[in-house]
Amino acid sequence: MQPAHDVVIIGSGINGLSAAALLAVSGKKVLVLESNNSPGGAIRTEQITAPGFHHDLFAMNLGLFAGGAVMAKLGGELSARGFNLVPSTKPFCSVFPDGTMIGVEADPAATVKNLAAIAPADVAAWEALTAKLGAWAPFLIGVLNADLPSVDAFKTLWKAQRALGTVGLYEMTKLALQSTRSFTDENFVSPKTKALMATWGMHLDFAPDIAGGALFSFLETIGGQLFGMVIGEGGAAKLVTALVGVIEANGGEVRCDSRVTQITVDKKRATGVTLASGDSIRAQRAVVSNVNPRLMPALLPDHVASEPSVKRVENFQSGLATMMIHLALSDLPPWTAREAREYNYVHIGPYLADMAQTYTDAAAGLLPESPTLVIGQPTVSDPSRAPEGKHVLWVQVRMLPLKLADGSSWDAVAEEYADLVMQKIETYAPGLAQLVIARAVLSPADLERYNANLINGDSLGGSHHPSQFFFLRPVPGWGRHRSPVKDLFLCGAGTWPGGGVSGASGAMVAKILT
Repeated sequence: MQPAHDVVIIGSGINGLSAAALLAVSGKKVLVLESNNSPGGAIRTEQITAPGFHHDLFAMNLGLFAGGAVMAKLGGELSARGFNLVPSTKPFCSVFPDGTMIGVEADPAATVKNLAAIAPADVAAWEALTAKLGAWAPFLIGVLNADLPSVDAFKTLWKAQRALGTVGLYEMTKLALQSTRSFTDENFVSPKTKALMATWGMHLDFAPDIAGGALFSFLETIGGQLFGMVIGEGGAAKLVTALVGVIEANGGEVRCDSRVTQITVDKKRATGVTLASGDSIRAQRAVVSNVNPRLMPALLPDHVASEPSVKRVENFQSGLATMMIHLALSDLPPWTAREAREYNYVHIGPYLADMAQTYTDAAAGLLPESPTLVIGQPTVSDPSRAPEGKHVLWVQVRMLPLKLADGSSWDAVAEEYADLVMQKIETYAPGLAQLVIARAVLSPADLERYNANLINGDSLGGSHHPSQFFFLRPVPGWGRHRSPVKDLFLCGAGTWPGGGVSGASGAMVAKILT
């Protein structure tokens, strides 16, 4: 039996590390256990294509973390350990088959100018929504940073009602339940403006007609010009290194190659963990699991795992799968819409009908003929990620089947399907193929191999549909970052407020334990 720690954290994803860093700074003795040979979960930066080309294998956008509670508390310490943010003046754009594009810039006036050139009839509605987000932002952000349900969340909603009136509060509630198609049909005329917003829903598992998609699409699209976008200088993994540094400097420990096989439970209370090595580690205050909730019963003793309140979490549903394609390039893609070379994200839908069909195909186990593509161009704002004059491209293929209906394996079809994706990009950037120095394809199966929490290649840590979001995440009885087992807490994408690199759920758990 090893010496006891105050808090033992299973998993070193962004939320596990965030909780550990905050707890360590507060004086708690913290141990983070990671089954892989390096920390970070879905934040990894590697030279996967060619020497000198640094690719964020999974997560790239750090905007949520930059504006979150962990950065507010630890920003100075993280910066001192080499973590620096690179802001984007041109966060994202959508390109279309006719060679046009709409770009969202950090300057609202510039965004309006871009929109007016393509969809002038939508400018007034865009400006009205921009003003609305400005008024709503303090309350939306307040709810996103509060546990659900909680007194803090209730106070935020009460303030919203006082400031916005009952009608305003109802409008916010409607947005949280509305589909992206319904929302964009209410506000816009041009199919291009509608697509600009709908592609953000596809970042999660919100096809245009799925209830709840409007909230994320609204926040990311309009928020892109109000709050901007940032990436980590040199790669997102610099954030992981800095968080580990904070933990260790404050007496904590991050231990890799340490797979937890069981959470020990004594008198219905989590008391520690057992490792694959056979070592037992005691937790005096709590065990925190940064593990996909669906995997939790397998970590608990049989007599606990068989309880109905525990087994319920096995029904936690995955989002659809993702493929990542990483390219080392001799130049940026030769986009037909030339201005797209200036943006950190380029979205290819192209339209709502295409996105809806993509979702339907993927949900049925079919390979979409026209997947939605999120194309990251990090070297536009951070040239340090590639040799001088060269570039890296980050391609997220959304959405794909969790399992293929014909019984094929992803290992068998991934490269061929990646060729189809490249052909699609080529129609928007003719000549791209000649610029490719090297390519690396990570199929949904590869995502799960890298990180067991990405079940069947679901990069979201669980679907965000309304039935398992807000206070219902992950499932009834497992909310507020608590499990049915006393002193066993949860953080990560499978808990509120869901996926994305924010550290918010880790901060919420740290607040409970300090």
